[in-house]
Amino acid sequence: MNKHFIRSVLLTTAVLTLCFSSDVHADVKTVDLVIFAGQSNMSGRGGNAMAAPAVPVDTGYEFRIGTCPTGIYPVTEPFGIYSNGYLSDLPALRGGSLVSAFMNSYYKATGTPVLGFSAARGGTSIGYWQSAQVQAELASKYDTIIAWCNANHINVRRKYVVWLQGETDAIANIDMNTYKTGLSNVFTRLFVKGLDQVFVITIGKYAGLPGAYDTVIAAERQLCATDPRFTLGTDVLTSLPETYLVDGCHYDQSALNIAGTQCAAAAAHYVPAFW
Repeated sequence: MNKHFIRSVLLTTAVLTLCFSSDVHADVKTVDLVIFAGQSNMSGRGGNAMAAPAVPVDTGYEFRIGTCPTGIYPVTEPFGIYSNGYLSDLPALRGGSLVSAFMNSYYKATGTPVLGFSAARGGTSIGYWQSAQVQAELASKYDTIIAWCNANHINVRRKYVVWLQGETDAIANIDMNTYKTGLSNVFTRLFVKGLDQVFVITIGKYAGLPGAYDTVIAAERQLCATDPRFTLGTDVLTSLPETYLVDGCHYDQSALNIAGTQCAAAAAHYVPAFW
């Protein structure tokens, strides 16, 4: 029997067990919402859930829509296996993510728990993220999170996106302006709805193909330098050696932990002029 099918069945069983036993929203008062968006490295395709740090219940939470009753739950890895729709991967395609390291570091710096939501799907291009169905789902799920928190007397203090995407576009030889404009367009609807900032984790390296990601990395850096709505979370993946890759393009858990920790530091210390 296919090993991915077996793993998917086991994870699905675990999901259903946790869904109906782990709702913790009654104890939550103030959170910072962070949507973790992108493609397979954001999903944690190369990660190891056992090597991701544990997230204490007062440090971070996951908002689940779809396979669980809508609400807030403790953080477990692989993060995002409870998601569905256009903004999700199959559970069997997820490993440990950068989310747990991000949450722990962010809480240590701010004292505010992160309410995380997974919006990551492997192999997706910037064109996919601009499609009508993805845009509608992204806006709808954002609205669901905010409305649920309001109805349950949970104060959402900040509203952020952490973005890690671009490998597919880089291999397809996208030009800089097309990628930069596309990324700017992806979150326009959420900014109108109250999103505060997007923190970009630049993509890293493709094993054996030096320079393959340079155009997209340059576009991401340029957008962060010129558009105040976008901030460079970290570009650490560009400097890590290829030994951190588990295959051609997916980073291992140690690399994801580093990226999550560094991006959290940038988000925790970010103060816009209007605050």
